[in-house]
Amino acid sequence: MNITSTRNNFGAGEIILNTFQNEKLVVLNGKFSFSNKSEAFAAASVLEVYVPELSIPKSGMSGAYIMFETEGKFYGTTVKTWLKNSKTVCIEKLDYWPEQTDEYTIYLLSLYVPKGQRGVFECGTETKLTLNNTTSQNNYGYYKTCYVDDNWCLIGLMTGRYNSEVNPFDDVVELSGFPDDVDVELPFVGDNVNSVQVYGCDMLQATIRNAVLTVKNIQFGWGGMPRDHFLYAVCVRNK
Repeated sequence: MNITSTRNNFGAGEIILNTFQNEKLVVLNGKFSFSNKSEAFAAASVLEVYVPELSIPKSGMSGAYIMFETEGKFYGTTVKTWLKNSKTVCIEKLDYWPEQTDEYTIYLLSLYVPKGQRGVFECGTETKLTLNNTTSQNNYGYYKTCYVDDNWCLIGLMTGRYNSEVNPFDDVVELSGFPDDVDVELPFVGDNVNSVQVYGCDMLQATIRNAVLTVKNIQFGWGGMPRDHFLYAVCVRNK
């Protein structure tokens, strides 16, 4: 189900979020960009997105991503996010790169649970992922995790350096065992140990559609070594 923001406090335009929610949790998926040079962004201490009534009154901390483009490459990091109340989604404000960019992009692939919840949170059914037909020599099977609920799912993948005879290239990976009713944009997060400039983490743009992961515009040796690279997302199923 899509919901549309009523307004925000940092100068962004209309924000549309895909959501699943019940009395135990809220999952929000969405991507939106905004200027980091606006008066509204400068005045905000926390980024607030105002939405129609959500199913829980307030939440504990969750996570999101911030990304920006400079010199033809993408960089960013993770940020905190939480539900201040049933009509306010809060996102940690970061402005570490005002000299490198005029625009930030936020990715919400986030699960929120009620603040002060007691007991064990049920994360759905653990599902075995099989990764097929990757177009690079990359080993996505280095680490993988997947949990599937009737209405949402969680995926985590970790991998090493990309290798391909084509440069740049898009890597396409079939996710056997992953629901085919997920449609999200997300960052693939790397490491900049070999980069001259340090602007947070290296990032790539990626999508998951019809149980196919596409990682876009990969340069040879992207992300450096020896550290590993990852994606992690909680996704709404569009049933």
